[in-house]
Amino acid sequence: MGLLAENRQHHILGKLRQSGQIKVRQLAGELDVTEVTVRRDLRQMQSTGLLKKTYGGAVPSELPDMNVSVHYRQSRHLAAKKIIGKLAGEIIKDNDIIFLEAGSTCFEIIPHLAQKKNLTVIVNSLHLMQRLALLGQHKIIITGGQYRRERMEMIGPGAENAISQLSGFKAFTGADDISISAGISGADVVTVSFAKLVLRKASEVIFVGDSTKFDNPALYKIADLGELDYIVTNVKPSAEWLDASRANHVKLIYPKD
Repeated sequence: MGLLAENRQHHILGKLRQSGQIKVRQLAGELDVTEVTVRRDLRQMQSTGLLKKTYGGAVPSELPDMNVSVHYRQSRHLAAKKIIGKLAGEIIKDNDIIFLEAGSTCFEIIPHLAQKKNLTVIVNSLHLMQRLALLGQHKIIITGGQYRRERMEMIGPGAENAISQLSGFKAFTGADDISISAGISGADVVTVSFAKLVLRKASEVIFVGDSTKFDNPALYKIADLGELDYIVTNVKPSAEWLDASRANHVKLIYPKD
Protein backbone atom coordinates (compact mmCIF):
# COMPACT_ATOMS: atom_id res chain seq x y z
CA MET A 1 0.00 0.00 0.00
CA GLY A 2 1.28 3.48 -0.87
CA LEU A 3 2.17 6.13 1.69
CA LEU A 4 -0.20 8.90 2.74
CA ALA A 5 0.09 12.15 0.79
CA GLU A 6 1.96 13.99 3.54
CA ASN A 7 4.50 11.18 3.91
CA ARG A 8 4.90 10.90 0.14
CA GLN A 9 5.64 14.60 -0.14
CA HIS A 10 8.13 14.45 2.69
CA HIS A 11 9.91 11.59 0.85
CA ILE A 12 9.83 13.56 -2.42
CA LEU A 13 11.33 16.63 -0.76
CA GLY A 14 14.10 14.53 0.78
CA LYS A 15 14.98 12.93 -2.57
CA LEU A 16 14.99 16.33 -4.23
CA ARG A 17 17.40 17.76 -1.68
CA GLN A 18 19.63 14.70 -2.03
CA SER A 19 19.88 14.47 -5.81
CA GLY A 20 18.78 17.86 -7.16
CA GLN A 21 16.15 16.34 -9.44
CA ILE A 22 13.51 13.62 -9.34
CA LYS A 23 11.65 11.49 -11.90
CA VAL A 24 7.98 10.55 -11.75
CA ARG A 25 8.49 6.94 -12.80
CA GLN A 26 11.19 6.30 -10.20
CA LEU A 27 9.15 7.92 -7.43
CA ALA A 28 6.07 5.89 -8.31
CA GLY A 29 8.07 2.69 -7.83
CA GLU A 30 9.66 3.83 -4.57
CA LEU A 31 6.35 5.00 -3.11
CA ASP A 32 4.24 2.12 -4.43
CA VAL A 33 1.71 4.45 -6.08
CA THR A 34 0.71 5.31 -9.63
CA GLU A 35 2.47 7.92 -11.73
CA VAL A 36 -0.81 9.88 -11.73
CA THR A 37 -0.61 10.12 -7.94
CA VAL A 38 3.01 11.31 -8.07
CA ARG A 39 2.15 13.98 -10.66
CA ARG A 40 -0.69 15.17 -8.45
CA ASP A 41 1.70 15.45 -5.49
CA LEU A 42 4.18 17.39 -7.62
CA ARG A 43 1.48 19.83 -8.76
CA GLN A 44 0.45 20.48 -5.16
CA MET A 45 4.05 20.91 -4.03
CA GLN A 46 4.73 23.31 -6.89
CA SER A 47 1.68 25.38 -5.87
CA THR A 48 3.16 25.87 -2.39
CA GLY A 49 6.63 26.73 -3.69
CA LEU A 50 8.38 23.49 -2.69
CA LEU A 51 9.59 22.53 -6.17
CA LYS A 52 9.32 23.27 -9.88
CA LYS A 53 7.81 20.64 -12.20
CA THR A 54 9.72 19.58 -15.31
CA TYR A 55 8.96 17.12 -18.09
CA GLY A 56 8.84 13.74 -16.36
CA GLY A 57 9.84 15.00 -12.94
CA ALA A 58 10.80 18.05 -10.87
CA VAL A 59 13.73 20.21 -9.72
CA PRO A 60 14.17 22.49 -6.68
CA SER A 61 12.10 25.66 -6.66
CA GLU A 62 13.70 29.04 -7.15
CA LEU A 63 12.92 29.97 -3.54
CA PRO A 64 15.95 30.69 -1.34
CA ASP A 65 17.05 27.60 0.59
CA MET A 66 16.18 29.23 3.89
CA ASN A 67 12.49 29.28 2.89
CA VAL A 68 12.09 25.61 1.93
CA SER A 69 11.35 24.23 5.40
CA VAL A 70 8.96 27.11 6.11
CA HIS A 71 7.02 26.43 2.92
CA TYR A 72 6.92 22.71 3.66
CA ARG A 73 5.43 23.27 7.10
CA GLN A 74 2.98 25.74 5.59
CA SER A 75 1.75 23.12 3.10
CA ARG A 76 0.89 20.54 5.78
CA HIS A 77 -2.80 20.37 6.73
CA LEU A 78 -3.30 23.59 4.78
CA ALA A 79 -7.10 23.32 4.46
CA ALA A 80 -7.43 22.93 8.24
CA LYS A 81 -5.14 25.89 8.87
CA LYS A 82 -7.21 28.09 6.58
CA ILE A 83 -10.37 27.20 8.51
CA ILE A 84 -8.63 28.02 11.79
CA GLY A 85 -7.25 31.27 10.39
CA LYS A 86 -10.73 32.48 9.50
CA LEU A 87 -12.18 31.54 12.91
CA ALA A 88 -9.27 33.11 14.78
CA GLY A 89 -9.65 36.29 12.74
CA GLU A 90 -13.14 36.70 14.14
CA ILE A 91 -11.69 37.08 17.65
CA ILE A 92 -9.66 40.11 16.54
CA LYS A 93 -11.38 43.49 16.73
CA ASP A 94 -10.53 46.93 15.37
CA ASN A 95 -7.77 48.67 17.37
CA ASP A 96 -6.52 45.41 18.93
CA ILE A 97 -2.90 44.73 19.75
CA ILE A 98 -2.06 41.14 18.85
CA PHE A 99 0.95 38.82 18.86
CA LEU A 100 1.20 36.18 16.13
CA GLU A 101 3.55 33.29 16.82
CA ALA A 102 6.04 32.32 14.11
CA GLY A 103 4.00 29.37 12.90
CA SER A 104 2.17 28.22 9.80
CA THR A 105 -1.28 28.36 11.44
CA CYS A 106 -0.84 31.98 12.54
CA PHE A 107 0.29 32.71 8.96
CA GLU A 108 -3.27 31.85 7.84
CA ILE A 109 -4.78 34.42 10.22
CA ILE A 110 -3.15 37.29 8.35
CA PRO A 111 -5.48 37.44 5.30
CA HIS A 112 -8.39 37.98 7.70
CA LEU A 113 -6.78 41.11 9.12
CA ALA A 114 -7.44 43.00 5.88
CA GLN A 115 -10.96 43.90 7.06
CA LYS A 116 -9.74 45.18 10.43
CA LYS A 117 -8.82 48.77 11.27
CA ASN A 118 -5.90 50.20 13.23
CA LEU A 119 -4.30 46.96 14.46
CA THR A 120 -0.88 46.68 16.05
CA VAL A 121 0.64 43.30 15.17
CA ILE A 122 3.70 41.94 17.01
CA VAL A 123 5.71 39.19 15.33
CA ASN A 124 9.07 37.49 15.69
CA SER A 125 8.92 36.05 12.17
CA LEU A 126 10.14 37.45 8.86
CA HIS A 127 7.79 35.04 7.09
CA LEU A 128 4.76 36.54 8.84
CA MET A 129 6.07 40.08 8.54
CA GLN A 130 6.36 39.76 4.75
CA ARG A 131 2.70 38.75 4.48
CA LEU A 132 1.60 41.44 6.92
CA ALA A 133 3.46 44.09 4.95
CA LEU A 134 1.35 43.30 1.89
CA LEU A 135 -1.77 44.43 3.76
CA GLY A 136 -0.26 47.86 4.19
CA GLN A 137 -2.67 49.24 6.75
CA HIS A 138 -1.53 48.01 10.17
CA LYS A 139 1.32 48.87 12.52
CA ILE A 140 3.89 46.07 12.70
CA ILE A 141 6.30 45.50 15.57
CA ILE A 142 8.99 42.90 14.89
CA THR A 143 11.23 41.69 17.69
CA GLY A 144 14.98 41.53 17.45
CA GLY A 145 16.98 38.52 18.49
CA GLN A 146 18.95 35.68 16.93
CA TYR A 147 17.68 34.80 13.47
CA ARG A 148 17.05 31.13 12.68
CA ARG A 149 17.14 30.57 8.93
CA GLU A 150 15.20 27.32 8.84
CA ARG A 151 12.20 28.89 10.61
CA MET A 152 12.67 32.53 9.57
CA GLU A 153 12.15 33.58 13.18
CA MET A 154 13.91 35.61 15.86
CA ILE A 155 14.64 33.93 19.20
CA GLY A 156 16.91 34.23 22.22
CA PRO A 157 17.60 37.05 24.71
CA GLY A 158 17.07 39.84 22.16
CA ALA A 159 13.59 38.64 21.24
CA GLU A 160 12.71 37.98 24.88
CA ASN A 161 13.88 41.46 25.90
CA ALA A 162 11.66 43.03 23.24
CA ILE A 163 8.60 41.10 24.43
CA SER A 164 9.34 41.90 28.07
CA GLN A 165 8.79 45.59 27.26
CA LEU A 166 5.25 44.93 25.98
CA SER A 167 1.95 43.90 27.56
CA GLY A 168 -1.79 43.93 27.08
CA PHE A 169 -1.88 42.09 23.76
CA LYS A 170 -3.86 39.09 22.52
CA ALA A 171 -1.39 36.25 21.94
CA PHE A 172 -2.07 33.68 19.24
CA THR A 173 0.07 30.59 19.72
CA GLY A 174 0.20 27.36 17.76
CA ALA A 175 2.56 25.43 20.08
CA ASP A 176 3.27 21.84 19.01
CA ASP A 177 0.64 19.94 20.95
CA ILE A 178 -2.20 20.31 23.41
CA SER A 179 -3.63 17.90 25.96
CA ILE A 180 -6.09 18.10 28.84
CA SER A 181 -3.56 16.99 31.45
CA ALA A 182 -0.42 18.70 30.14
CA GLY A 183 -1.83 21.83 28.52
CA ILE A 184 0.15 23.18 25.57
CA SER A 185 3.71 22.08 24.93
CA GLY A 186 6.56 22.29 22.46
CA ALA A 187 9.44 20.22 21.16
CA ASP A 188 12.04 23.00 20.89
CA VAL A 189 13.32 24.29 24.22
CA VAL A 190 14.37 27.70 22.86
CA THR A 191 10.98 28.35 21.26
CA VAL A 192 9.24 27.19 24.43
CA SER A 193 11.19 29.65 26.57
CA PHE A 194 10.09 32.51 24.33
CA ALA A 195 6.48 31.28 24.21
CA LYS A 196 6.26 31.17 28.01
CA LEU A 197 7.29 34.82 28.24
CA VAL A 198 4.82 35.84 25.53
CA LEU A 199 1.95 34.17 27.38
CA ARG A 200 2.91 35.78 30.70
CA LYS A 201 2.76 39.23 29.10
CA ALA A 202 -0.49 38.65 27.19
CA SER A 203 -3.92 39.81 28.31
CA GLU A 204 -5.57 36.95 26.41
CA VAL A 205 -4.13 33.66 25.12
CA ILE A 206 -5.54 31.93 22.07
CA PHE A 207 -4.31 28.48 21.04
CA VAL A 208 -4.71 27.80 17.32
CA GLY A 209 -4.16 24.24 16.13
CA ASP A 210 -5.68 21.55 13.94
CA SER A 211 -6.99 18.23 15.22
CA THR A 212 -3.59 16.50 14.85
CA LYS A 213 -2.21 18.66 17.67
CA PHE A 214 -4.60 17.24 20.27
CA ASP A 215 -3.76 14.64 22.94
CA ASN A 216 -0.11 14.16 22.06
CA PRO A 217 1.95 16.29 24.48
CA ALA A 218 5.45 17.33 23.42
CA LEU A 219 8.51 17.35 25.66
CA TYR A 220 8.49 20.88 27.10
CA LYS A 221 5.44 22.34 28.80
CA ILE A 222 4.40 25.90 27.95
CA ALA A 223 1.16 26.46 29.88
CA ASP A 224 -1.69 24.65 31.61
CA LEU A 225 -5.04 24.36 29.87
CA GLY A 226 -6.57 26.76 32.37
CA GLU A 227 -4.15 29.51 31.32
CA LEU A 228 -5.76 29.66 27.87
CA ASP A 229 -8.74 31.86 27.03
CA TYR A 230 -9.60 30.29 23.65
CA ILE A 231 -8.88 27.15 21.68
CA VAL A 232 -9.50 27.47 17.95
CA THR A 233 -9.48 24.30 15.85
CA ASN A 234 -10.84 22.89 12.59
CA VAL A 235 -13.26 20.21 13.84
CA LYS A 236 -15.49 19.72 16.85
CA PRO A 237 -13.41 18.22 19.68
CA SER A 238 -14.49 15.18 21.68
CA ALA A 239 -16.99 15.30 24.52
CA GLU A 240 -14.07 14.98 26.95
CA TRP A 241 -12.55 18.14 25.49
CA LEU A 242 -15.87 19.98 25.67
CA ASP A 243 -16.14 19.09 29.36
CA ALA A 244 -12.51 20.04 30.06
CA SER A 245 -12.83 23.40 28.35
CA ARG A 246 -15.92 24.27 30.39
CA ALA A 247 -14.21 23.18 33.61
CA ASN A 248 -11.20 25.39 32.81
CA HIS A 249 -13.28 28.33 31.52
CA VAL A 250 -11.73 28.06 28.05
CA LYS A 251 -13.85 28.96 25.03
CA LEU A 252 -13.71 26.35 22.26
CA ILE A 253 -14.16 27.68 18.74
CA TYR A 254 -14.64 25.31 15.80
CA PRO A 255 -16.79 25.15 12.65
CA LYS A 256 -20.42 24.70 13.63
CA ASP A 257 -21.65 23.34 10.29
